[in-house]
Amino acid sequence: MEFPDRTAYIQIHKEAARRHRQNGEHALARSSYFGWVESVRQQNINEGGRLEQELKEAKSEYSEFVKTDPLYQQIRDAAVAKIREEPGILQTALYKALAAFNKSDITYAMYFADDHGVIARTKKGRTYSLSIP
Repeated sequence: MEFPDRTAYIQIHKEAARRHRQNGEHALARSSYFGWVESVRQQNINEGGRLEQELKEAKSEYSEFVKTDPLYQQIRDAAVAKIREEPGILQTALYKALAAFNKSDITYAMYFADDHGVIARTKKGRTYSLSIP
């Protein structure tokens, strides 16, 4: 699959993510980090894997940012409490249990909580079973 050239977007999102992070603008930084990683991922495909190291670095910086994101921390902590109550709860059930949060925000938090080793996500059909490692 070929994507449109993302070279300019890589730099735009990277600079915006760092600027917003420095300014404490978490929601804007979150969006810019996502845009940066996705732009590098697509351009890496276009270039046959030549940007693999840049993709790894962008993902790593995004993951480090997430650790400081108050939204992530709030959802992560609420999810961990619920997972302790119901080990193996499905992520789809967690959406209902944490109805105060947006589904996409929960997905974001669970992806990175797994990445950070806080929870374990195990694919189960079209969702994930969640547990504490």
